[in-house]
Amino acid sequence: MEFMSNIGGGLQADRPSLFELIAQDKMREMLEPALRYVLAVYAQRYPRYLIRIVNRYEEFYAILMFFVERHYLREYGASFAENFYGLKRVRAPRLVKQRKRDIDDESVAHAAASAKATPATIGSTSLRDRDITKSLVFLIGLPYVKCKLDEYYEKISGGEAARLFGDEFTEEEEDLSGQPLRVRAKARAIKVFKKVYPYVNALYQLSILAHYIGYLYNKTAFYSPWLRLIGIEVKRMTAADYRNIQMNAKKRPTRQANTLIESVQNKVLGLLSGSLDALKVILPMSIFFFKFLEWWYQSDYYRKASAAGESAEVPPPEKIKPHPEGLPMPQQPNICPVCLKSITNPTALSSGYVYCYPCAHKQVEEQGCCPVTLMRCQIEDLRKLYSDAGM
Repeated sequence: MEFMSNIGGGLQADRPSLFELIAQDKMREMLEPALRYVLAVYAQRYPRYLIRIVNRYEEFYAILMFFVERHYLREYGASFAENFYGLKRVRAPRLVKQRKRDIDDESVAHAAASAKATPATIGSTSLRDRDITKSLVFLIGLPYVKCKLDEYYEKISGGEAARLFGDEFTEEEEDLSGQPLRVRAKARAIKVFKKVYPYVNALYQLSILAHYIGYLYNKTAFYSPWLRLIGIEVKRMTAADYRNIQMNAKKRPTRQANTLIESVQNKVLGLLSGSLDALKVILPMSIFFFKFLEWWYQSDYYRKASAAGESAEVPPPEKIKPHPEGLPMPQQPNICPVCLKSITNPTALSSGYVYCYPCAHKQVEEQGCCPVTLMRCQIEDLRKLYSDAGM
C-alpha cells in the first residue's frame, strides 16, 4: 500500500504523489459546499443579515477565497489546500539552449559531465507577482466561471429531469420568426451553447484525466493542464522551506504608525493575517468536531439518552383555581357554569374550563375573561372539543 500511494513519486523526493495532489484538490472542492451549508443554517436565524449572502453565494465565496488564496500564495508560495498538505508551487525550469556555433555537441556533453550538473535554469523558481496573479485566475476565476456555466446549462436544458425522462421537461421553443434580429441571435446562441457545452465540458474533464495519467506514470511534470499553461509545478515542501518561512516571518518589517488611523489599520491587517494563518489549525479541528457530532448522533449512546429523555413524563401544569368573584362551579362536571344546563357544543378556554360555545363566546366577547377564573381571554382562545364534556 505504501508503494501504491507513492506510485510515480518515488523517483524524486520533492515530487508529490498523484494521490496527494488529488486529495488537496478534493479538499478545496469540499470547502465550498461546507461553507454554503453553514451560511444556509444561520441565514434561517438571521435572514436580515445573511439572506443576501446566501442568494449571491458564488460571488461571496469567490471574493472570500481570493483573499485567502492570495495570502497563502504570497506568504507560503502555495494555495491554502496545497499548504495544508505540505506542498508548494514553483516555476517550471526552462532549459537554456546553447546556440553557439563554435561549440559542438561533444564539447557540450563533456562540459556537462565534468561539471556533474543538469541543464541550467533561468532565474529563481519562486513565484513572482505575475505567477501569483495567474494562479489566482485558475484557482478562483476558472471554478467560478465553470460554476456559472453549469448553472446556466442546467437552467436551459431542463436539469436532471430532462436527462432522465427526455424532452417532456424541456421548454418548448418559441416561434421567433417575427422577432427582432437581436432576439433571434440570442436564441440561436443559446441553442448552440446547449448543443456545444456538453462536449466542451467533456474535453475539460478528459484533459484533466489525461494529465492525471501522464503524471501518474511520470510522463509529465504537470498534473493539471492549467498548471502547464502557466508554467508552474507543485512540489513537496522541504525542511529548508519551513525554516525560510519562519525566518521571513521574524524578519518581516513592521510599518510605523504615524496616526491613529494607521495604527488601527496595522492592527486590523495583523489580525486578518493571523486569522488566515490560523485556518490551518481551525479547519482540522472543526472537521474533527463535526465528525465527532456525526458519530455521536449515530451511536447507541445518543439513542439511549434520547430514549431516556422521551420516557420522562412532563407533569401537567397546575389547575387554575376559581376566582372568589367568579361564577361558582356546579357540582356535576357536565353542567355549564354559565347557563347551568348540560353542556352542548363543548368549548374550552385557555383557563382550562369547559362551557357551552354560545355561553363562552358571549362571555369572552362582552367581559373578555373566563367567567370562573376571571382570567383574560380572547375569541381566538376558544377551542372546540370533540369528546364528551363529562370527561
